[in-house]
Amino acid sequence: MSSHLTPGGAPHKVNHWSRRAGLSLRPWSGRAPLGLIVQGVIQTSLCAAVAWLAWRLWRDDELGSATELGDLRTIAIVMIVIMSLVGVLGLARIIVGGLDLALRRTVTGRVVSIQERRLGDALPHLLQQLIFQQRDSGMDRRSSRFELVLNTPDGLRQWTIRNARMRDRLRVDEHVQLRVSPITGYVAAVQPHRTLTNRTLTNQTLTTALLRTCTAPTTPAGLPPKLGQPSPGCP
Repeated sequence: MSSHLTPGGAPHKVNHWSRRAGLSLRPWSGRAPLGLIVQGVIQTSLCAAVAWLAWRLWRDDELGSATELGDLRTIAIVMIVIMSLVGVLGLARIIVGGLDLALRRTVTGRVVSIQERRLGDALPHLLQQLIFQQRDSGMDRRSSRFELVLNTPDGLRQWTIRNARMRDRLRVDEHVQLRVSPITGYVAAVQPHRTLTNRTLTNQTLTTALLRTCTAPTTPAGLPPKLGQPSPGCP
């Protein structure tokens, strides 16, 4: 199990079971909400069309003998049940995608780790070859994803990135700002945390200016300047 150290030195484990197994506990982990909505609409529409045809088949009494009619009605009922279940799954895609679009938010924090994962990558290498590699070409067609762990003001949080270009923009220990969806853990945008950077630079500039002021020579009226004499108001 992978563990990470926060700045305070305390070890933390983020979804260690799912990360160890190469799985994700989120529904449709890392999938774009808009893509889920489109897929859900297509899936639900196709299921509704097939279920309607099966219902027409079940209601039709002019398809042949009684035995054939009974068999066809049994097939129609099975099709209606299957299409109903798949259609409900399509509706779930639409709902999850819509909620993720509506609840999308911005988070900031420090990148703790970025790990490339594949389905079943915790299995022994030989077993992975037997299960996932094609016998003819030897190619492994499992898609890669990247599990991003961020140290935020609310603690360690994890999101899933499926875009390799977006992953290349992230570096460990870098402070970043993410636009994320809460349910699927989708990362819509990545950019450096400019507010934190600008604030740090401003504090450094003010500190430097204060030190220069406190060590600058002062020349009271009628007295020669004395190097290193602090100005009024300096600690």
